Amino acid sequence: MADYPGGTRFWRMARSMHANDNPDKKQKRCGWGFEGAAMNATSFPYFVSANDADVAVILGTNEIASALAVKLRKSGYHVILSHEPCPPVLRRGMAFDDALYDDPCELEGVSARRAEDAVHLAEIAAEPACVAVTPLHLSDLLALRRIQVLIDARLKPTSATPDYRRYVGLSVGLGGHFIVGENCDLTFEAAPAYCAALNHCNVRQPCESGDAPDDPAFAVAPGRGVWHTALDIGATVTSGDLLGRIGEFSVRARLDGVLVGLVRDGLALPEGSPLAEIAKGKTAARGLDPHAKILAKAALTAIKGAAKRRAPK
Repeated sequence: MADYPGGTRFWRMARSMHANDNPDKKQKRCGWGFEGAAMNATSFPYFVSANDADVAVILGTNEIASALAVKLRKSGYHVILSHEPCPPVLRRGMAFDDALYDDPCELEGVSARRAEDAVHLAEIAAEPACVAVTPLHLSDLLALRRIQVLIDARLKPTSATPDYRRYVGLSVGLGGHFIVGENCDLTFEAAPAYCAALNHCNVRQPCESGDAPDDPAFAVAPGRGVWHTALDIGATVTSGDLLGRIGEFSVRARLDGVLVGLVRDGLALPEGSPLAEIAKGKTAARGLDPHAKILAKAALTAIKGAAKRRAPK
């Protein structure tokens, strides 16, 4: 645990939170823990030590990370999504991001719940067809137990790309900044509609340095501040409509269409952050993104293949 910043502190905190649970309360064993809202002294040790439970941690809560979470959970993995605040999630109707704020989130029969600490992670893991969304960092999660699969779906090429291969069973990276054999075991190209903040993104193209094209489908923050909007995902807007305000700036639509992407109200954001995405015509604003589903299917096939090759003979 000394390898991970804060690991020992987090471990002790999690154990102390669990100390007052009632060990005599009867629970029914269900998969990776126990069925029911109450936890006891048996389920938490199982959570941190079970070798028969495949755990997948996904960094990010965007639409691609969420499609991966759905596919992995349906395939038997217990999935934890670690929230990444920047860039903010646009396509919230296609993602589990809102679960972090305790809003109901469900995609293709898989629901998401916020996990504040290790005990909550164990509780959520006991629920079928459920994934955990947490503000806990990867270092906290590594301190808890062995992670079989780690997927970096943050899509942040301008940030450092650490090599976690020595700490996890299989390390997967999304984006061209990952290189197999150098900082991951598997890699996939991925380009969401707006893949980075601070004007270092090409719309609908893989992220790279440079100014973003002036695409009227997207609204970006003209200055820093707290974002406020009265609209919601799926709303119909026309050119000139007020989408929201950030700081002293008003942000307006530049074309007619449907809001398929809209940053959550109340977030403090830097200048250049993506705020909204408008799609023309009849476009689904909720449910899994079709392109993300294709990527998730391919990723799961590759992950299973890699796991099979690494399995003891």
